[in-house]
Amino acid sequence: MSDPFTQMSLILFIGMTAIFVGLAAVLLHERSAMQTRYRIQRAAGVKTAKRTSSHGGLKHLATTLRGAVVKAGDRASVILGGEAKATQEELSSAGFSGRDALLVYAFLKTVLPVATLILGVLMVVISVPVGTGMILPSAMVLALALAISKAVDFVVDAKRRARLARIRNAFPDMLELLVISSEAGLGPQPALHRVANELQTAHPELAKETLQFVSEMRMTNNRRAAYERLNIRVPLPEIAVFTQTLEQSDTYGTPFSRAMRTLITDQRADRLLRVEEKAARLPVIMTVPLIFCIMPAVFVVLVGPAVLSVFDNIIAGG
Repeated sequence: MSDPFTQMSLILFIGMTAIFVGLAAVLLHERSAMQTRYRIQRAAGVKTAKRTSSHGGLKHLATTLRGAVVKAGDRASVILGGEAKATQEELSSAGFSGRDALLVYAFLKTVLPVATLILGVLMVVISVPVGTGMILPSAMVLALALAISKAVDFVVDAKRRARLARIRNAFPDMLELLVISSEAGLGPQPALHRVANELQTAHPELAKETLQFVSEMRMTNNRRAAYERLNIRVPLPEIAVFTQTLEQSDTYGTPFSRAMRTLITDQRADRLLRVEEKAARLPVIMTVPLIFCIMPAVFVVLVGPAVLSVFDNIIAGG
């Protein structure tokens, strides 16, 4: 009976050895690539930082490890298949708009849980005697690997919802400032740039997205593509209506100030509607604390004297 477990242990050992060999190969490749870049820069006469005897020390080690993670995520991103674009959009809406965000996500989503599972099973096989006692540790290892995989999605979703909520709360303030700026004579792009600079302290997320939006319109001269990218980074109904208003203003020649004033009127009505919806949900939300916190005290106050009177009568009659 021990032969199958011995074979499984051997397979797990070979798998872990292959993983470490692959990681070492990636690290060696990164080191070779960095040396090649350094020689090319030195031959081209570009000034580079002087290398230390330990080849960069901790900074080089952190850069090398980051490159290894990115390359492992690049290999693992193939597993995402057709979901890569949707995942990239979701990461962008959560604020992870870096170049390697998808690769790091793929590494944390696939490689890390698999490595945890392999290491955990190997430790269980080595440390736990063969028998039914291996079931619980193996289940715990599997649960840990699944928890790591799901925790990545949970963190991304939580950051996405929190970021979009902050942008939604800040959007009416931006519209108010846009109305003021447009009525002062500024055009769409100067007004957006000025308002974004004013909002950097109070609402940095919205200010960053607005500045990127203005930069894309200025650099590419393709406003429709800039509108689409803004809707991808901030998938809110308010932003969709805002970009549609800007596009209609560009297409039909509607004055920017009039379009912003119409939009802010609609947003005020929408904000009032959301407040009324929250107020309408209050009776339902108050039901649970009313049942579990208030009703017991009311029950004791109303029924308590009658119960005490019954006990007194029983005791006196006895």
